Amino acid sequence: MKKEKNIFLNQLKEEPFIEIFRLEDMNDTIFDNYQRYDFYQLLWFTRAGGNCSYFLDFNEYIIKEDQFVLIFPGQIDRLDIEGKEGFLFTIHNDIFYQINQRIKSDYLNGYFAHTFVTADNETRKILEQIRSLILTEYTSENRIVLMQSYMEAFLFYLSSLFETTDIFKNRSDFLVSKLMRLIDLNFIRQRENDFYAAELGVSIKKLNEDCKKGTGKTVKQHLQEKLILEIKKEIRLKQKNLKEIAFDLGFNEAAYFTRFFKKHTSMTPKEFRDSQ
Repeated sequence: MKKEKNIFLNQLKEEPFIEIFRLEDMNDTIFDNYQRYDFYQLLWFTRAGGNCSYFLDFNEYIIKEDQFVLIFPGQIDRLDIEGKEGFLFTIHNDIFYQINQRIKSDYLNGYFAHTFVTADNETRKILEQIRSLILTEYTSENRIVLMQSYMEAFLFYLSSLFETTDIFKNRSDFLVSKLMRLIDLNFIRQRENDFYAAELGVSIKKLNEDCKKGTGKTVKQHLQEKLILEIKKEIRLKQKNLKEIAFDLGFNEAAYFTRFFKKHTSMTPKEFRDSQ
């Protein structure tokens, strides 16, 4: 019998955050077991010594210097940190969502997960300057407004690198890409797997298998997360009351709207609104 893989769940903190850590300063126990996180992470390898195997969702990749990989909530990874230098950025889901609302990147949306991006010399110099600003602010006053602005600039340049890189994408990649676009367009009114499977011309089983392999999540999980983020956005805008938000997002009953939100956030819509 195979030994069960050890997976640790790292919970999302309620308050917004952007953090940055040097890989060479981190404890090797952080990466030497499979771990799952429910927030966004960005790894930047500036030196890839020692064992260069990196496991993401149990798939093995060989890392190189000046490579970036974006890790989405729910994915799991493992890395031998010895001989590695670089940086780990951690980003709260709500902040990441707000940033991508402005950038609107297929890469940040997770349309092409498990993708490693390599920086050219010119872009690397720009990213180093922005990273220096992030690190300085993080280790001093750590003002979230500035951190978010710097991180948005960083992710903008990284997304631009992805868009101009000739990356081979197989059929499963394209299927997941089309799925994510369909979810963006239809998640309010269409929340059943059969709709998305029919639109893409595949079975529900095939769709979930490719989605899970490519992003670490099922179709249902993506739909739920998209809906929660939309609810939070509407509450923050303060243009509608909670009943209007529930109705506009397809909830026929206020009680179900409250149960759904509390199940996925551990607080009611009213509690979340008051916390803002």
